[in-house]
Parts: sequence; C-alpha cells; structure tokens
Amino acid sequence: MAASKILIADDDRQVLQLLSMSLRRAGYEVVNAVDGYQAVQFAHDHRPDLLILDVNMPAGNGLSVQQRLHKISACCATPVIYLTGDRSERVVANAKKLGAFAVLHKPFETPFLLETVRAALGEAAALSA
Repeated sequence: MAASKILIADDDRQVLQLLSMSLRRAGYEVVNAVDGYQAVQFAHDHRPDLLILDVNMPAGNGLSVQQRLHKISACCATPVIYLTGDRSERVVANAKKLGAFAVLHKPFETPFLLETVRAALGEAAALSA
C-alpha cells in the first residue's frame, strides 16, 4: 500500500522542518509549502490525502487556502488539520465552520499531532488506541 501524502503549509521554516521530519519518520510522503499560494498550487498538483495548514501565513492564510481548495472538486473532501498560535475562539469556530478535522495550538506535542494525523486519515491504529 502506498504511503499517504500530506501537504504541510507553514511560513515558519523550523515548524515546517520538524513536521516534515516527524511525518516522514512515521512513513508518510510529505510535500511542503511556505505560504498560501504554494499550498493551493501544490494541493492541486500533488493531490494530498491530508492538509496541515498554518492559520497565519503570507499569500493566503490557512482558512482562505481551504476555501480556495473547496472550489477544486478533487480537493474538497481532503481532511484539514490547522495549526495556530492564536488561541481565540474565533479561529477555532471559523476553522470548524469550514469543516476542519482538528485545530491544534502551537506549540504542539508531536505524538498528539501524529495521533491526530492517523485519525484524520482514518487509519485503524489511531481508532483502536
């Protein structure tokens, strides 16, 4: 079975590197984007199984990225996990309104992120834990 493909979009290169490394070690294929524009382009080109989007980044925040991807029929059902340092209820409410699978606050614990990724992808290991 082919590894699930995950697109990560975050303008913080350290976060992007940490996430990429952790997800690759867990056996996932990873595509990185550093802003909202790249995220939309790469999602269209690579058709990921999951999106991990930073809420606040240049050239389109994570919320606007998900809105644009909903217009691409092949991407509209892709689960989305948001990462944010903004702990306001407004951000969580807006993300949930768009159908986000989860909203994780920075800093996050890598094991919890991996558990959330497995659940978003519907992997049996996460569901039996």
